[in-house]
Amino acid sequence: MTESFAHDRTTAVGREVAIREVAVSVGDASIRTRLYTPAGAPSTAALLWMHGGGFSGGSIDMPEGDAVSRAFARAGVAVLSVDYRRVPPLSRVRRWRGAPAVRFPVPVLDCLAAWRRLVEEAEPLGLKAGQIFAGGASAGANLAVMSTLRAASAGAPVPAGLLLAYPLLHPVLPARPTERARGLRARFLGRVAQRSVRMMAANFVGAANTSRVAGAFPAREDLDGFPPTLIVTGEHDSLRASGEAFADDLRPRGVEADCQMEVGVRHGHLNHPDSVPFAHTMSVFTTWLSVHAGV
Repeated sequence: MTESFAHDRTTAVGREVAIREVAVSVGDASIRTRLYTPAGAPSTAALLWMHGGGFSGGSIDMPEGDAVSRAFARAGVAVLSVDYRRVPPLSRVRRWRGAPAVRFPVPVLDCLAAWRRLVEEAEPLGLKAGQIFAGGASAGANLAVMSTLRAASAGAPVPAGLLLAYPLLHPVLPARPTERARGLRARFLGRVAQRSVRMMAANFVGAANTSRVAGAFPAREDLDGFPPTLIVTGEHDSLRASGEAFADDLRPRGVEADCQMEVGVRHGHLNHPDSVPFAHTMSVFTTWLSVHAGV
């Protein structure tokens, strides 16, 4: 029997936030997660959160992981931030630091195990199933979506809703309607972004498994019954088209999909916690959570 969150040692208490390190078993392995809760106050909702980094970088210590989780916790939301296993930075690498290279679906399975742990702990946290959500940024948003689809296909509980920041949800970036009207520099950057996304997608599955790329990203036909979803994109983000296209795929299936654009920002603005866009996006997220958690 896995020990309850209540038995995990509190490793740090910051301003209005209690933080605990939590080990989550995934098969024969164990991954690190970190639980952020409002200090001395009940949680109004819970959120499984995944940082970005192109599937190969980032950590729960980066602002997109730590600062975001602290901001949610200060707003009354318990957050389980996942240090999922990451793939090597180069697609041709077979072994990484002396160990077999991590590939899809390992990071998804890590997030799914963390999700199940969070669901099991809903009662100790004083929360109901309809108050437990999932989300992530960039590649972490992909992991939030794919772990949700896996939970649904297994007949397991699914999040009450998803929060996605500038998500990477396509192995090939969708074309934006205004693409042809853009200037030369913008078109060049668009081609660079297309190439980068293709490389990240291929790296996610590994050079020997490129035929599996499509399976590492959400398919339209699998989105029936998907939970309500809030997507925040960046005005000058090369991945903006992916978030907008995903919202367009959800709506015809009767899924509540709210896609909002943060003005004046590029990709990764949640890595700048002292900025106005960070504060605004977090306000959008927490307001949406309050409404959907019935607070």
